[in-house]
Amino acid sequence: MTTLANTEGAAAWHRLVLWAGIPLVIGALNEYALIVALPTIRTEFDLGVGDARWLVLAFLIADAVVLIAAGRYGDRVGRRRTAMLGLAVIAAGSLGCALIDSFSLLLVFRVVEGVGVGILFSGLLAIITDSAPRDSIGRAFGLWAMIGAVAILVSPVLGGVLAEYASWRWILVLNAVLSLAALLIAGRLLPPMKVEPVGTQSTVRLVRVPNYAAGTGVISFIYLAVALTWLPLVFLLSLVSEISPTEVGLMFLAYSLWWLVLPPFTGRLADRVGVRRPMVAGLLVSALGLAILSLASDGSSLLMIAVGLSALAIGVSFAVPATNAAAMGQVPPETRGDASGVNMTARIIGSCLGLLIAGFLLAARATEAIQFGARWSWGAAAVALVVAAVLAATVVREAPDQP
Repeated sequence: MTTLANTEGAAAWHRLVLWAGIPLVIGALNEYALIVALPTIRTEFDLGVGDARWLVLAFLIADAVVLIAAGRYGDRVGRRRTAMLGLAVIAAGSLGCALIDSFSLLLVFRVVEGVGVGILFSGLLAIITDSAPRDSIGRAFGLWAMIGAVAILVSPVLGGVLAEYASWRWILVLNAVLSLAALLIAGRLLPPMKVEPVGTQSTVRLVRVPNYAAGTGVISFIYLAVALTWLPLVFLLSLVSEISPTEVGLMFLAYSLWWLVLPPFTGRLADRVGVRRPMVAGLLVSALGLAILSLASDGSSLLMIAVGLSALAIGVSFAVPATNAAAMGQVPPETRGDASGVNMTARIIGSCLGLLIAGFLLAARATEAIQFGARWSWGAAAVALVVAAVLAATVVREAPDQP
């Protein structure tokens, strides 16, 4: 009977993690697929590089604004209701983006999308942490990361193919279809959970939990580094290396293939040896990958760019599952929605800062300016990850306390 119960319990949390992977696909379409399509969108609306970044920034800022409030809302009324609301808003925003022909309105509907994604993602970490047994949290986040890897693997190629051979608008149509499908599944799969929040000071108490504070800080640095990576890479490959949108998407495979292979292993590793060592090692390997990319910033060597992306991916695939487990492993159930919202907000803040810095460095259209922007963006990203490694090494505890 115990074995049967354990099997049924494992199947339940696996199903919930698989469902939680659908938002990762939605997120990948909104970022990776759309970023690959940015040069095409820029041409259609006659935008500068600095203007094009607002398609991503408007989305991310709206996402960040609602995350913490939505996380608390989920703690009060339940994760299912919050997730379903977010999915409905995403579907509406995505359809609006696909149908309009004005850049100003496109930005408005991107904001709507961002609000929906913020509502949806505010409770995802809590849903995963609630569903998995205490000794399997690393595995759960490893599985979740693997789903994200598949999304990252497919989305840039799909975005490039659609931008080159059909229309970038089909990215948003697909986004709406996935959102509606996830909405229907959520009504049946997610439990009608409701917990009582511990009070308005819960966020302050969360910051006092060392692993949560450090893990949230580290994940913010990781997202900062990733945002500093992709925007310069897309324009360097498109305008300097002069490869097609489909070929740009294929270059992303050097990053995403590693994510497909490693996260299940790295998640289990975090459960076995503790979270600190995978975090530190992964962050340093990622910094090395960014240093290699910086050396290839003239755009002349696609092989060196692929090597740098591979090292970045290997390092991040070790660091992220361990960082998620470190951040959420000590958080008590009644504040996990709040904790998830704060953690996701930290990610978005990192992404926004990275895009703002990269966009500033890439503001001019000249080839030399793009090469300059790429070199300094990737150098800054490497420094950010080294700082994150120091934070992880000095603050994170190897054996988190029981929540």
